[in-house]
Amino acid sequence: MKTILLLAIVVTAILIAGCTTATPSNPAPVTPTAEPTLSIPAGALPMDGSVKLGNDTHSITVFICNESICAGDPGFQLDNQTTPGKHTISIHIDAKNTGTDLIRYTWFSKLTDIYGNSYGGILLSHGGYGAITGWRAPGQAEDARDYVEVDSDQGLADLSKGAILDVYFMENKPNQTISYIPDYHVTWVIDPGVIV
Repeated sequence: MKTILLLAIVVTAILIAGCTTATPSNPAPVTPTAEPTLSIPAGALPMDGSVKLGNDTHSITVFICNESICAGDPGFQLDNQTTPGKHTISIHIDAKNTGTDLIRYTWFSKLTDIYGNSYGGILLSHGGYGAITGWRAPGQAEDARDYVEVDSDQGLADLSKGAILDVYFMENKPNQTISYIPDYHVTWVIDPGVIV
């Protein structure tokens, strides 16, 4: 009987030892999650891209300003900070009347970072007013300033990694209230390091 009991204890000890896994002294390193890449919508223009909105007789051609074209205004400018952690990004778009009619536009800008966070938009950018051109005759251009508010330092840092700029254009008709349903929507891809 003692032999059977001793044999049972030895078998149990072997089974317990075989079922136990020791914790490794050097656990496998955790691979950091890769930063997302910018999701670029189909048809988005590069930063230096322009597009004609309208038709041959009634149109504007729009593009993001650069210092050589828009009287020294860069396309994006970080305004002086007045509140810690809050940032204002000015956005300069040039609109040239490339038709034959007198024309005027309002537009709203929206910036989206690599994580999908957005700033601005219709009835939000420029304090809810958007950018507004004067009445432009054929051949005349205007660099109009819009701006978006970014509510954190992290938000600004994320936009500096590259962004999508959506601009929603509404034509102003004489003697009519502005409709906030866009007549045109243009998307540009903003390169990393431009918004800083």
